[in-house]
Amino acid sequence: MSASLDFFYQESRAKHEYIALHNHQSYELVYYVSGQGTTRIGHSDYAFKAGDYAIIAPRTLHDERHEVLAKVLFAGFSSRLYPSLTEGIYQDTPARLVFTQMHAMACELRDKQPYYKQMLDSRISHLYLELLRAQPAQEIDSRINIIQFAKTYIDEYYMHKIDFQALADQSGYSYDRFRHLFKLKVGSSPSQYILQRRLEQAKSMLQHTRLQISAIAMECGFSTDAQFCSLFKRETRMTPKSYREQITADGL
Repeated sequence: MSASLDFFYQESRAKHEYIALHNHQSYELVYYVSGQGTTRIGHSDYAFKAGDYAIIAPRTLHDERHEVLAKVLFAGFSSRLYPSLTEGIYQDTPARLVFTQMHAMACELRDKQPYYKQMLDSRISHLYLELLRAQPAQEIDSRINIIQFAKTYIDEYYMHKIDFQALADQSGYSYDRFRHLFKLKVGSSPSQYILQRRLEQAKSMLQHTRLQISAIAMECGFSTDAQFCSLFKRETRMTPKSYREQITADGL
């Protein structure tokens, strides 16, 4: 999935109830089903009413003041592939697209049918796109921007097996087109880039740890230590063992 649901709650807020300043490690989406009040998101103050929703970025301090009895839905979610969302208060569409998705998530959590967790991630991924569509000025060209997010994803998960076709699918391009755009932006193909990230980490571990070479190979995402040694020698013109001995002798 392109986004994951971290938490989801539905609660009632009493008249004059105040939710003190706090933050989360993920995005938070707060949907005001009923009621009205004010909220501070970061350094900005907003008024909200029924049918509005708030988007709060990770680690942004925010609070809520409720003037009347209110019903609220709120969800925490994250994504490493989609563009960032802009904080603020927004009004739901006439068709109540945001509410419909959040209500469906509430039903999934209530019923807990088979694969409900996967369904929740699917729904929050769909909702993320709906939120992006509501912010067209912020999205210059999401298919080009996705190259940067693909790079960021690789930087985070280079030690694991990465499905480049899945990343290409997220960009909306064929794999060949995705590979071409990635190389234009980054300077190397996706496969070359992930190899360099793995080799950089391997060099660091050879220098700063006493782990066995086979353990370093597995830690850095290589299939076997033989593959690691072969690629390392091809790229550096020395074996991992020789590299470790040289930097030790040089006192690096």
